[in-house]
Amino acid sequence: MLRSNTHTDKPAARRRASRLLGLALVLLVLALALPAGASAFVLAGAGSGWFAQTSGTTAYIDGVAFADATHGWAVGSEGAILATVDGGATWSAQGSGVTAYLYDVAFADATHGLAVGYSGAILATSDGGATWGTQTTGDHASVLYDVAFGDATHAWAVGSGGAILANNGGSTWSAQVSGSDEWLRGVAFADATHGWAVGNNGAILATTNGGASWSTQSSGSGSSLWGVAFPNASQGWVVGRQGAILATTDGGATWSERSSGTSEDLTAVAFPDATHGWAVGFSGAILATTDGGATWSVQSSASTGLLGVAFPDATHGWVVGPFGAILATTSGGFPPAPPEIVKLKPAFGKRGALVTITGADFGATQGASVVKFGSRTCTAFISWSDAQIVCKVAAKAKYGTVQVTVTTSEGQSNGKPFNVKR
Repeated sequence: MLRSNTHTDKPAARRRASRLLGLALVLLVLALALPAGASAFVLAGAGSGWFAQTSGTTAYIDGVAFADATHGWAVGSEGAILATVDGGATWSAQGSGVTAYLYDVAFADATHGLAVGYSGAILATSDGGATWGTQTTGDHASVLYDVAFGDATHAWAVGSGGAILANNGGSTWSAQVSGSDEWLRGVAFADATHGWAVGNNGAILATTNGGASWSTQSSGSGSSLWGVAFPNASQGWVVGRQGAILATTDGGATWSERSSGTSEDLTAVAFPDATHGWAVGFSGAILATTDGGATWSVQSSASTGLLGVAFPDATHGWVVGPFGAILATTSGGFPPAPPEIVKLKPAFGKRGALVTITGADFGATQGASVVKFGSRTCTAFISWSDAQIVCKVAAKAKYGTVQVTVTTSEGQSNGKPFNVKR
């Protein structure tokens, strides 16, 4: 994910800092018109599968992590830590005890998490963020940009000057020899031994022994790389400047370019499995792939830069950005589909008879959704799931052949004929 840095004289970093300042000035104007906690996001295009959530803060949010579809955390400026236990329906602030800018957060499960940031800060929690405490890192990095778990006890953080720090479940971190002085912006571990770190000037480092040794991999790119994801030890993706997307299927022994379809700087990437992935951009684009990165398409675009992305599975996702901005999806970012009826069993019966409606996208629960037999609404239900509804034929359904339909918040289904007998 994107990491700002003003403590280097590298030309690329200076250009990037200038662009961040420009973005900040534009967003400041937008933010002044917003009430506290309101989202700065404005989505382009109708029918988006993304929706805004209320964070309750105007802080920059740079990192986001979800242990599952309900438990999530986000971190950012002024030591901000936000948490949710209901998939982002509500977010609440947690006390970090620091004012340093926090760049990233990672959770091994719903209770054990880490956050890293400016001045080499590392915070840890073992109770889901109810309490956070600082951990000892030594004078190894002026800033840490990213953190990742390999398993429940092993974690790594990367940052300035090629710094790589490792932790094996205790409260103390030790430095590992990266062999690079490039500023490292992203880190990912597929397990406790296989890991990768990416950074400025196309740097990709890899380890197969938990960081006991790190080696340089050839990215074939001179672009700054800001995000990396490895759902397993073989398949991985890296994103960076000017729409750069690199992919590997052999653990990074070889990397190849993929067409992102954009020249926008890509700041973060997430792959919950080997086929479904998302990348977010400095100008607000959300890109998605469902074929392992062979092709990418723009799902949506926001009116603000996006800095972090998290997908614990292929349908539930969150992206974050400046001024408390949080977007979420429960459909993999694709527009939710209207319901579809495939079959009625039986296809005839008397009023009050049981009918099983089989199909898709009915919703996990009924909620405000309705089933109609012609113009008459069904009021008696035995069960309701996303793929099947069992209900009784409406008491006043018209005799003869009528069309059965299901209507949800996403629209009305196709009709299937049902013969109402006397």
